[in-house]
Amino acid sequence: MVIYQLAAIADTVLVRNVVPTRTAFEQIVFVASGLTSILALLLALLLVVGLFRMRSTATEVLQQLEALLVELRPMARNTTAMSDDVREVAKNVNQMVDESRDTVRVVNERVRSSVVALTDRVDEMSDIVGRVNRSAERVAAAATSAVAGITLGARALGLSKGRKAKKAATPEAPERPRLRRRD
Repeated sequence: MVIYQLAAIADTVLVRNVVPTRTAFEQIVFVASGLTSILALLLALLLVVGLFRMRSTATEVLQQLEALLVELRPMARNTTAMSDDVREVAKNVNQMVDESRDTVRVVNERVRSSVVALTDRVDEMSDIVGRVNRSAERVAAAATSAVAGITLGARALGLSKGRKAKKAATPEAPERPRLRRRD
């Protein structure tokens, strides 16, 4: 094998890599391409780390929600029972209101009929009082005329003593008010 290699050495050309010269724009694009590759790799790693953190946070939130639901279930049952009780109370109140409406209607009818009857009686009583007042006025007028006639007749016959002297008001007894008849 070595012999074959020796024969090939004569045909072998040694080549050295020469880095091509780049322009400034090509150098900027080359560096930017490398930085972009590195940033893309970092972004992918950060995304994977973020997803793992979100997963752990989501499991913690789920555990807290389950604990909260365990605490809320008895309250939900109590609330349901209370709403059933409120419905029953509302039904009973509605029944009582319906019964009260009927009672109020009956009472209103009775009060109206009583008011009508009382109004009629008051009107009758007013008529009676009016008649009594008119009769009393006639009797008073007749009595006043009779007393005046008797007084005049007594004076004419000389039987009257005359008017009594008025008493002067003393400090112990104040003067009494005089009553006058208004016609």
